[in-house]
Amino acid sequence: MSKKSLLLSFVPLFLLFLFLPVSVHAYQTGYVDTNGSLLVRDSANTESPVVGSLVDRQTIEYLDVGNGWGQITYHGRTGYVSLDYITETGVDAVEDTDAQDTVVHEEAESPPLNGAPLGSIQRIVLDPGHGGQDPGAVVNNFYEKEITLDIANRAAAYLTDAGYNVSLTRSNDSFIALDDRADYANGTSADIFISIHANASFDLDANGIETYYAPGSAAGQTLAHALQSEAVREIDMRDRGVLPSNYVVLRKTAMPAALIEFGFMTNEYDRSLQQTDLMRDQSARAILRAVQSL
Repeated sequence: MSKKSLLLSFVPLFLLFLFLPVSVHAYQTGYVDTNGSLLVRDSANTESPVVGSLVDRQTIEYLDVGNGWGQITYHGRTGYVSLDYITETGVDAVEDTDAQDTVVHEEAESPPLNGAPLGSIQRIVLDPGHGGQDPGAVVNNFYEKEITLDIANRAAAYLTDAGYNVSLTRSNDSFIALDDRADYANGTSADIFISIHANASFDLDANGIETYYAPGSAAGQTLAHALQSEAVREIDMRDRGVLPSNYVVLRKTAMPAALIEFGFMTNEYDRSLQQTDLMRDQSARAILRAVQSL
C-alpha cells in the first residue's frame, strides 16, 4: 500500500473519533441544600473520618465519583461530600454572598416571631452552635462546636454572677436540632436568645466578627448591634457589621434573638485568637456587656 493510500485510510477513522461523543469527567457547580452543616469526609463513605463541613447555601464545585458521592477541594486537600445534599445551581439557587460563610441559612417560611420589644431582661438563653455529630467548621482538628460551648459557658457564668437567669440549649457535646433549640428557648419564656458561632469560608482571607438578626425584628436588630459593638470593642478582629438573616434559630424564636460569629476559623489570624483563653473570655465579657447595655 502506498503512503498516500495509507493516509487516506486513516482519514475516515480520524473523522469518526472527531465527531463521536466523548465521555469525560468534569467538575460541576452546585450548592449545599441541607438544614444544617454538610460534613466533608476523607474518603467517599460514611465511615470515613470527618475533615470539615460546608454551610447551607454554599456554592461548590464537585466531581461526581459515583455511588452518591462528590469529590471537592477543601482547604487545599481532597474531600468528599454526599450528593444527596447538593443541588445544581439554577432558578432555585441562592445568590452567593458573604452570608454563606455562616452555618445554617434557610429561606423564610413565615414572618419572624421574635418581633417583641426589648423589655426588662432577666431570662437569657445562650445557644452554643453545633454539637455531637454536627461539629460545625473543622480546621486542623479544631472544632467549632468546642469553641462555641466554651464561650457560652464563660458567658453564662458572667451573666449569672451579674444576676441574670441563664440557660443553655446544650451544656455538653450533644446534638440538638435547630427547631429544638428554638422550641427550648420559647418554652423558657426567655427575654432574649443569643446563638454563638465561629465562621468559616473557602476564602481564607475572610476574617472578622459579624452578627445576624431576623428580618423585620427591630428588637433583634438592636440586640445584634449591641453584641457586635461590644465584641469588636473587646476583640482585635475586623468589624463585618450587622446583617439580617433567616436562620432557623432566629426566625422561630419568640423573643428578640441574634446570632454572632466570633471570627473565621479558616483565617489564620482569627484562628490564632480563637484558640486562646483570652479571646474566649473577651467574647464572654462582650456578651455580658451587650446585655447590660440594653
